Amino acid sequence: LKLHRRKKKEPEAPLCIRIQVHTDGLTEALLFNVDTLAAAIKEGVNISDNRTFLTVHARTFRGFAAIEWLKLHAHKAMFGDRADQGLKNPHLAKNVAMLLAQKLLAVGIMRQVTGAKDRPFDDPASLFRFHGDDTERGPLLNCRTIWLHVARKPMDVVGELLYTMQKLVLKHPKDLAARPEWEDLWNATAELQLVNINNLDRLGLLAFFLNCYNLVVLHAHVVRGNREDTDFQSKKASFVRENQYMIAAYNYSLVEIEERLFCRTLRAKFARGSDKSRCPEPRVHFALSLGCSSSPNIRIYQPETLDEDLQRTAQQFLLANLPKNQVALKHAKSTGGVAEISLHKVFKWFADDFGYSKQEIVSYYASFLPPNVRNDIMEVAMSSNFTIKYETFDWSIYLTKACSEVSCGPKRSMSKPRKHKSAPPTPRDGDGAPLLSARTSMTGGFSRSAHEQPQKPGG
Repeated sequence: LKLHRRKKKEPEAPLCIRIQVHTDGLTEALLFNVDTLAAAIKEGVNISDNRTFLTVHARTFRGFAAIEWLKLHAHKAMFGDRADQGLKNPHLAKNVAMLLAQKLLAVGIMRQVTGAKDRPFDDPASLFRFHGDDTERGPLLNCRTIWLHVARKPMDVVGELLYTMQKLVLKHPKDLAARPEWEDLWNATAELQLVNINNLDRLGLLAFFLNCYNLVVLHAHVVRGNREDTDFQSKKASFVRENQYMIAAYNYSLVEIEERLFCRTLRAKFARGSDKSRCPEPRVHFALSLGCSSSPNIRIYQPETLDEDLQRTAQQFLLANLPKNQVALKHAKSTGGVAEISLHKVFKWFADDFGYSKQEIVSYYASFLPPNVRNDIMEVAMSSNFTIKYETFDWSIYLTKACSEVSCGPKRSMSKPRKHKSAPPTPRDGDGAPLLSARTSMTGGFSRSAHEQPQKPGG
């Protein structure tokens, strides 16, 4: 028997905000612990019920008040008792305070309730609410808790979350929202807030956001109480626009995830029909699910096998109407009439993603069919002696069907999510003032910070 030592679990690094300060030719870095900072600022601002016209916003505070509080303590963190240094740089403390407030807003410690969206902390009417005081069910589904640890690799996180979501949907199709396992999964989705996607290549980003889309769809159906067999058509427009996840410190609705996958805004800048105006990967349409009866089944995709998996998924999805088209082709050959090609409704909704003419669209469809049928349809497409009939889309919600291929995912379920510890008591100096930051020179080591400069990689 071989004895294996268990690896000692490394302590989790706290989430920190790092701000570099340049003064008098010297560069220093201020490290602010997010837990400590959030607890201290909550003590320093006036939280009350504020009114905007006829609407009362419970337990909110003014943005400018938070900036003033942060400015005072940022000044002390930078200069300590050297007040004369602060006089030489009157705007430095405010700039640091603005950066801190923006970072706290980005990681979800607080959210904006009212006021200008472009420069919220400059608007005296802007109201904010701390995450712990927010009882409203907002659009950010994975921000019920705040992830205060270093996130794992993005593909590992989204793969385990989606796999666990599918398993739970199949296990509890009618009352999942009331199950304790759902609470654990909901809290675990917060890890996507701080994943680092900047190192993913093109295939990695495609697989990651494809999995994220299907995860958000399932999560939203459970949270919004959309039961199976109910008609989803009237809810679809608001559903894809309003349900969001915070991913890598940015908020993504389902519409915005689609933009990342299909790059429609970027493609629209080029001449229609040119190479740069074409969809980069149309097969993704056959992998995205809305949880409806006519939607594709959900699988978990990995960058290493993405091309093969998308090809297999497209072939299986498009084989559904193959018998109908075989009959139509046989009838057209025997009568010399016009062939009626049946296509899924997705070819009508997103026609430009598949081609810029009927011939291109039908040829693209035929490329996924068996050789004998493919050749017949390609011949009909070249002759233009055909019409397209788009099949009726069944909008009834059918989550158990959507999750029926869960075996295509990882062979293990998600590990139990780490519980978030409450913020530690705020450390204070001899005068009772909170100690919020640590200073280090640029040559020294830094605590691990989460996404100091988060960026959305280009589509």
